Amino acid sequence: MDLLLLLALLPGCLCSFSVEVPPVVEVEIGKNAIIHCKPAFSGSPKYTSEWFVLDENDDLRRITFFGDGRQVTDPDTEYSDRAKVKSDLTLEIKGVRLSDEKQFLCRVNAVNEGTQEAKAALKVYDSPETPELSLNLGILSVTESFSSEIGTCISRNAYPAPTIEWYKNHQLLTPLTEKNPDVYMSSRTITESSGLLTVSSTLFLRPTKMDTDAVFSCKVVYSIPGGGVRRMESQEFNLTLHYYTENVKFEILSPLPIKEGDDLIFRCAGDGHPPPSYIISKLKDDNEMEIYSGVEGVLKVLNVSREYTGSYHCQAMDFDSPPEVVLTQELDLVVNYVDTPSLLPKEDTTVNLGADLQLTCRGDGTVTPQLHWKKDGAIVFEGSRYKIRNISYSQSGVYTCEAVSSNIPGLTKEKDITITVEGIPQLKPGTDTFEVAAEGDTLSLTCSAVGHPLPEIMWNPPELKGAQSVSGMNVMSKVSVKVSSKLAKGVSCVAKNVHGSNERNFTLNIGNVIDTSSAPSQEQSSGGSSTAIIAVVVCVLLLLLVVALFYFLQKRGKLTCGGSEKKSLTQDPASAELAPELKSDKRPEQHGLIGSPGGSRSIEC
Repeated sequence: MDLLLLLALLPGCLCSFSVEVPPVVEVEIGKNAIIHCKPAFSGSPKYTSEWFVLDENDDLRRITFFGDGRQVTDPDTEYSDRAKVKSDLTLEIKGVRLSDEKQFLCRVNAVNEGTQEAKAALKVYDSPETPELSLNLGILSVTESFSSEIGTCISRNAYPAPTIEWYKNHQLLTPLTEKNPDVYMSSRTITESSGLLTVSSTLFLRPTKMDTDAVFSCKVVYSIPGGGVRRMESQEFNLTLHYYTENVKFEILSPLPIKEGDDLIFRCAGDGHPPPSYIISKLKDDNEMEIYSGVEGVLKVLNVSREYTGSYHCQAMDFDSPPEVVLTQELDLVVNYVDTPSLLPKEDTTVNLGADLQLTCRGDGTVTPQLHWKKDGAIVFEGSRYKIRNISYSQSGVYTCEAVSSNIPGLTKEKDITITVEGIPQLKPGTDTFEVAAEGDTLSLTCSAVGHPLPEIMWNPPELKGAQSVSGMNVMSKVSVKVSSKLAKGVSCVAKNVHGSNERNFTLNIGNVIDTSSAPSQEQSSGGSSTAIIAVVVCVLLLLLVVALFYFLQKRGKLTCGGSEKKSLTQDPASAELAPELKSDKRPEQHGLIGSPGGSRSIEC
């Protein structure tokens, strides 16, 4: 009996249910914490629940109660206005504070089944502020035999305490925490009045020349709920180092080779830090002429000329360098050039049409240049002496001698000369014969000439007046004519200047005036008929004259039908009187020839 009573008094010993809560609940400061409490019953008993907080001495203090469907928050606790329990027995704490990092206990009382409880630890987190840097602004010497303080990285107001990492050129440094001559760091943690933690880390380093351009930074590593970590990086910084100059470099930064007109840049640079000042001098007649001094060590010369050819001297003014270190350098500069060519003839020249002309060009430079002659942008001759034979008007113009350096791209000089060709005008060929359908048609005639002095163009017949246009040494005259038979006799243009003139003739073939064979017409037929009639009339008249002659000779008895009488007719001297007798005996001759009206018709022979 006593054993049964003892077992009944032991809490939870014979209970048939359990309570489950998470062992750890993580939450960021300022957010709400949710702690679940899940009882597991074998039946459906009535129950109540209570939430307790454990203080530093592990003493319990109730903060909420839930039973009969209602919840009660205990007064006069730090959670009176922040904690409440839900119907599923979950505890919610609003606006978690750093002081809330404690243990919370959920106790469940079940009717006829006893009491069960379980504890959960609330763990809080707070992210740090952006890391701060406190740097050593002094000059660090690379010749020291011990490490120097580089800077301090500070992470403020974090929870739990973060850690600090150092980086060089974005690579993690792994310094020791114990003091040594090369690199180490020291850290400390401060608890602020708020309970949050501030962590600082100081880096000590013995720098080398390699650290002149090195980039340093620190990162704060802090925890977040869920077991993760985050990193927050500081600004990057460089070290201010000091070391003496050991090497000096003197160079020309401009593209080589240098030619007249280029921009020239000298640079004198030493490897000391801070950089020393520099002096650049030009050596002239065994003397140095200072042309630059300054800490940048860069000398710029715009539009350099050949006078800059020579030797130059650079000196780094570093008084910390030991005497055995050479702080001077020299270099030689050649400024390449090409002289403007000289020409023969020296001045612009006028030459007679058809004559010969020789143009001569001479050039000089750092290297003897190549010469060629150009006209209108095109090369017309390679070489220095350009001979033009039987010069024409088309060869008038501007000639350029160009001197080109054979080994320096872009190095050229040139000079111009103007050649003017003068002489008698030359008429440009064209169509000289025109076929015109009929009189009254309009025809346009063009006459072009070239010459110097500029020729004048005139037209024949003089009443033709042309419209002239001029282009250089060329003149063009255009006339519009109304074709007539007068113009068919010929049209011409004459180009004239002080040296003489030239003429060009135009032929106009007009269809209804000149070219009668080109198309058969009625006039051609009528003209042929008239000629035939005239020829017949002439023949008839001649025949009648011969008949009359024979008739009168017969009437005078001088002509018989026999051959003997014919002979006598030709031999009788009296035939010389035939002409006067013919005039006096006209009526009998007619009668004998024609006969009487009533008689028989006869012909006497």
